[in-house]
Amino acid sequence: MPHLLDIEYRDGHIILWIKQGSKCTPHRVGYYPRIYLECPVHNRHLISTLPQVRQVRVEQKITSLGQEPQDVLAISLDDWGGVFNLADMLEQRGWRAYNVDLPPTRQFLLENGLFPMAQLDPQLHLDDDQQTTDYSLPELTTLELDITPQSGRNPCFSDPLRDIRLGDHIFEGMPEADMIENLSSTLKRLDPDVILTHGGDSFQLPYLYHRAAKTGASLQLGREKDEPPPQNKGRSYFSYGRIIYKPGGYQLRGRLHIDSQTFIVKEGGMQGLIDLGRITGIPLQQLSRLSPGSAVTALQVNQALKDGVLVPWRRNLSENFKTAEELLRSDRGALILEPRVGIYENAAEVDFTSLFPHIMVTKNISPETVLCECCPDSPERVPFIGYNICQKRLGLIPRVIGPLIKRRMTYKKMADGGSEEHRMMQNVLKWLLVTSFGYMGFNKARFGRIECHESITAYAREILLQTMEIAQGLDFDILHGIVDSLWVRGSGDPRELCDLVSETVGIPLELKGHYHWIVFPSNRNNRAGAMNRYFGLMTDGKMKVRGIELRRRDTPRFIRKLQHDMLDQMKCASTVDELYNNLPSVLDVVRRYADEILSGRADPEELVFTTHTRHKLEDYRQKGSQAAALYQLREEGVDVQPGQAVQYIHTDHRSRNFHNRVKVAELIEPGTLYDRQKYYDITLRAAESLLRPFGYDREVLDDVVMGSEQMQIEGF
Repeated sequence: MPHLLDIEYRDGHIILWIKQGSKCTPHRVGYYPRIYLECPVHNRHLISTLPQVRQVRVEQKITSLGQEPQDVLAISLDDWGGVFNLADMLEQRGWRAYNVDLPPTRQFLLENGLFPMAQLDPQLHLDDDQQTTDYSLPELTTLELDITPQSGRNPCFSDPLRDIRLGDHIFEGMPEADMIENLSSTLKRLDPDVILTHGGDSFQLPYLYHRAAKTGASLQLGREKDEPPPQNKGRSYFSYGRIIYKPGGYQLRGRLHIDSQTFIVKEGGMQGLIDLGRITGIPLQQLSRLSPGSAVTALQVNQALKDGVLVPWRRNLSENFKTAEELLRSDRGALILEPRVGIYENAAEVDFTSLFPHIMVTKNISPETVLCECCPDSPERVPFIGYNICQKRLGLIPRVIGPLIKRRMTYKKMADGGSEEHRMMQNVLKWLLVTSFGYMGFNKARFGRIECHESITAYAREILLQTMEIAQGLDFDILHGIVDSLWVRGSGDPRELCDLVSETVGIPLELKGHYHWIVFPSNRNNRAGAMNRYFGLMTDGKMKVRGIELRRRDTPRFIRKLQHDMLDQMKCASTVDELYNNLPSVLDVVRRYADEILSGRADPEELVFTTHTRHKLEDYRQKGSQAAALYQLREEGVDVQPGQAVQYIHTDHRSRNFHNRVKVAELIEPGTLYDRQKYYDITLRAAESLLRPFGYDREVLDDVVMGSEQMQIEGF
């Protein structure tokens, strides 16, 4: 049976790439995308005279959730290229444009009920159910593509090609133009449906297109000629306290280019990407380069459009006015308990399944239901802050999130049976559910509202407090609590606690596991418990670790290995007494790693820090290690954008000369010397993260290491 592999819009046409058997062919359909305008309808004839406007008609649409339909102008366009300029010009007149950033491909799919990888009948009509979890897929042929420049360090566009690898085919030892021509002809002959790269968007494909242009070679990666190369500019953006760099996407015609370094592909693999593409209706090449939040927004947009609700452009919803007292009550976030610092035996961890999404569904949290005008006397009130919740209609958000939760639970059950594919599929949906909460408080989200965000966290606080009360009623001690998780200790059965709480609050509480022992350390600067750091040995033999260097992405491999080896020694103990008895072995590990650092034997490649830049080089006020690394990279002809990763080792952390302070990873050579004192301090700090609860802080560890072995620090 035929399946829809991909879709694109070009020159007033929609091109559907239909995969059937071993063939994939294009089918072209004339199509005129639309935007909508909220303005006096008597302007219809004036707007119809504007360039690229093909037709204007009056339609009944809803312009805001919870409102009644009204007359708006539906504007059909000959070409989508200048749509943003057109919408901007119309909005400057004081009117409001809608569906402007809904691309023609999405519009076509939604209007025709189609979606990526949909099964079609012989007449190419839909023969599939978008929401089913039991569906057939075409047999996709996939080839990995790897491009290697001659330069082994800091590769740049001026470096000639060394080799090209396409699946089992290797092109090397010939002129660059011949390698590129052979790649194109081999792709045409093998005709894969998917090209898989590792970093294809960030370097490999832009580099390959540049070398093809430089050598005059003919390069065609898609099933049709890519002219100009299918490139979008990269961008840096701010998200959850971090600057993130997103490279431009290289999307091909009739063939899927999937970069394995994109978040969704990392988390869900190809199967997770396809499943998400089916339910969101976003073409796979585009979807693979989006965030989970964008996928959630797409689901909300799909449902809104089905309801006749238009999608606003440039939405920036202001918060309702609140008094200082109202702000104090509402702007509090979820509940986090300060952990009881110490080492505990026979503890249990219980966790709510998708707490925030379940709250949205069970409590009917949506922009049009919170503080609705139709139910001011609603008996359903948000705890602590008293917002009324609509009793007359089910909101948009619950109708979107509810099916998503059920779908994830279905895949989770399949994954429990040992299916790795379903584990990754449910993992992608988990990220969608996680981000669905964050988007509720984002003022530019299409269907977000800060009062919804406040309501969700208020319900979460009440639920966790209620759970604590039930736990204490069953004689459990509360050791720690974070938003939707509790760590408890007692003589009772934690499963009884989970069953009683699930029945009482209406949201599943699961037993995540038992611990032989668990450690809640204090902060370095005071004796208060560290909110997000703990580690412990579970009864299934697994060590659970959160918040320490081992879990951080910027930590050098050397430090990861140190903490991993320390934990391996701790894993031998199943009681607190045994854990204390094992401390000499743990300290031996620390001594061994410290000796390797101080003697200069450590491999510089294992001491590399990986950090993500927050600014362009010119914007750094303090010329620290990261700025020094950026200066070195610029000397090598590499400009790093905010959010991109930079790697370096410390060579002399006290130096103000950027050549001496650090060495970027690309310039490390066999004779490169690292800053022994700096890395000695880093090593002891990492050891302290695990041993501080046992009385070993950085100063004590220094005495243990230096006093026991009589080491001499040389070469500082």
